[in-house]
Amino acid sequence: MKIVLTAILVDDDYPVVRYLSQNVPWETLGIELTGCYSNGMEAWEAAERSLPDIVITDIGMPKMNGLEMLEKLSQVHSHFRAVILSCHNEFSYAQQAMKLKVRDYILKESLNVEQLQNVLRNITADLSEEKKRDLEVLIYMQKESLNRSALKEKFLKDTLYQFGWTKEAWLKQARLNGMELEAKYHVPFVVSVDRIHETAKSRKMNEYTLGFAVENVFQEILDKEQRSFMTCWNHNQLAVLICCDDPAKEQQLAYSLQKGISAVQTYLKVSITCMAGPAAWNPEEIRRALLPMLTEPDHRFYLEEGKIHPFKPAAYSNQDIYTEYSRFFAAMNDSLALNFPDQLARVVTEWGEWVRSSRFHPGDVKEWVLKLLMDLQMKTKFTLQFKPEVTEEKLHEAMTGIHTIEHLQCWLTKHLQELSHRLSVLAIHSKRTEVIRAQQYVIQHVTEKITLEQMADYLNLNSSYFSRLFKRETNQNFIEYVTWSSCKGASRCCSSPA
Repeated sequence: MKIVLTAILVDDDYPVVRYLSQNVPWETLGIELTGCYSNGMEAWEAAERSLPDIVITDIGMPKMNGLEMLEKLSQVHSHFRAVILSCHNEFSYAQQAMKLKVRDYILKESLNVEQLQNVLRNITADLSEEKKRDLEVLIYMQKESLNRSALKEKFLKDTLYQFGWTKEAWLKQARLNGMELEAKYHVPFVVSVDRIHETAKSRKMNEYTLGFAVENVFQEILDKEQRSFMTCWNHNQLAVLICCDDPAKEQQLAYSLQKGISAVQTYLKVSITCMAGPAAWNPEEIRRALLPMLTEPDHRFYLEEGKIHPFKPAAYSNQDIYTEYSRFFAAMNDSLALNFPDQLARVVTEWGEWVRSSRFHPGDVKEWVLKLLMDLQMKTKFTLQFKPEVTEEKLHEAMTGIHTIEHLQCWLTKHLQELSHRLSVLAIHSKRTEVIRAQQYVIQHVTEKITLEQMADYLNLNSSYFSRLFKRETNQNFIEYVTWSSCKGASRCCSSPA
């Protein structure tokens, strides 16, 4: 594999910089000249953004001299090489330069392209060999890591799905895979990354990469505290077994897990939630404890994020989730129409508290939210001729990535507030308050019959004047607007369950 190195030229003598940049066959040498700078400060600021492999620099320059610049660079970059271009009166700096990864010290009086080219050819050969070795080590480490991960994932699946495994056979298999799990008991935990889709998107990362980073940090902390086994179940869940000879010391185990949670929060700025199963004596008990925690994510729905929770099979209410639908629909619709984001947030908070106290099944809660959003979008689509930016398919996709009521409540608040903002922009075709109030009133009372005279009285305006004003500002007749909106909105709302 061909390795291309990068280089920068630093000299306040412009003719020298121009001569070298134009006459050295950089591409032939396998070097990309990424920048030319007139002083050490400019070069250092550029190097901070993109570290060069080779630095060719003068010593005496304004703002920051060449040696000061090389000293700063050596503190953050251990593999660069430097070439000094100097005058006779600066030759006393040669000894100091040799300590700063300076490969050659060339006097400007004798400088020629062939001389520098030979120096760069030697540097290129040296650095290329070094980079190849580093790359080989990195590839080897990645393969080792992938092999270890594959072995651990297979061991977990064997533990969960291979019945009749004795503890001795299970421990022997662990040893064969390089894992020392000898202990009287094993305490199972499931570590879940909270809101992984949103976090990965905001970091511009792949979800699997983020999950891998969480695993590495958590494993590093846990290894200092306890002997344990940890592996990915999927991109946002880790299965953990902590070796324990005395399950009564659960407080110590919780402390170890809390340190891992805090480390992930500190270093990665990621929230994780842990579910703890009962201490298991053999593989069958481990399987019974771990399997439901890993395969039934609904158990997390009512748990507080970023905490450790003892695992308990969830029990859900049998009552009809739609008994309060009309009340919450009306409250959210009014807040949307009036563009009251704070009031909207309070309504969603009240809804979240009602859901928590009722303990509805998570699937029913998500379906309820989907219906609410589709009804609101359908209503606003006909009332304001507004085309929703979020399709039903995208809403379903968003629901799939939400695993807790805490997350769902935050997401719903944000979604509705953004919708309210877009509607307020659409509603304001002019700066006439009367038109804005009329549109808001229609949104709030979409299922009611509203006459021109009633609307004019509500606004304290002459009906003829209001009719002309509404037509001029919205390019639409008010009566037709209300009739069409009411029919469409009512037909949609009438389909809601009682």
